[in-house]
Amino acid sequence: MPGILLVFSEPGSAVTDEEFNNWYDNEHVPLRLPIPGFQSWSRWTAVDGERPTYAAIYDLTSPSVIDEPPYSELAHTRSERESSIISRLALLDRRTYTLREPVVPAKAGAAYDMRAPGPFLSIAEFEVKPGHEAEFDEWYQVEHGPLLAQVPGWVRSRRFVLEFAAATGTEAKEERPPTHLTLNEWQSPDAFETAEFKDAAQTPGLARIRETAVVEGRRRLFKFARSWDRV
Repeated sequence: MPGILLVFSEPGSAVTDEEFNNWYDNEHVPLRLPIPGFQSWSRWTAVDGERPTYAAIYDLTSPSVIDEPPYSELAHTRSERESSIISRLALLDRRTYTLREPVVPAKAGAAYDMRAPGPFLSIAEFEVKPGHEAEFDEWYQVEHGPLLAQVPGWVRSRRFVLEFAAATGTEAKEERPPTHLTLNEWQSPDAFETAEFKDAAQTPGLARIRETAVVEGRRRLFKFARSWDRV
C-alpha cells in the first residue's frame, strides 16, 4: 500500500536557517532522490506562525521503504556536516503513514503533477476514540471530503494512517502523534474564507463527530517551498 514519509523539523538556536536550508536542499534531500520506492520530494514552510517551521513530504511506494536498504543505510553513512547538524537540531520528527482509500481525485485529475502541488498545504491530525474509526471514516468519505472538494481553490486531499513515529531534539515530544492524518492542498488561504469552506466546517455531521468520535484535532498551514525530480 502506498504511503508517505512526513518529516517536521526546527533548526533551533544552534543551527541558523541558512545553514539548515543549505544542508537540506543540497545534501539531505538529494541523497534520497535515487532511492527506489521514493516517488516525490517536497519541502514546505509554515505560514501560521507556529512551530515546527519546516515540513518535508516524500511519497513512498510503501512505508516499509524506510526500513530497507538503501534508505536504512543512510543513518550509518552520514557526512560530518549532516551528523553535526542533526545533532544540533531542536527537532527532527519523522513519521510514516499508509494511504487510506478511496482517494478523492485531484481537481486537475490525471493532469495533477506531484512536482507542482497546491501552493498551500493544510495538515490536519486527528485522534479517534477506539471503536469509532468506522464512524469517522464514513463521515469523512461521505460528507467532509466531498464538501472540501467543492471549495473554490481546493487542489487535492489525501488521508493517511500513522505507522511509525520517532523524534529527536530538545523540542521532541514523548507522546505518539495522532493516528489519522489529512493533507489538503489549496491555491490560497483565501479558500478558508469562502462560504463553501465555512459550510463544510459547521455541518451537523462534523458537530456529531467532534462530540462522539474525535479525541484530539490539530491543523497546521504550510506554503510550498520546492520539489525535486529523480536523478
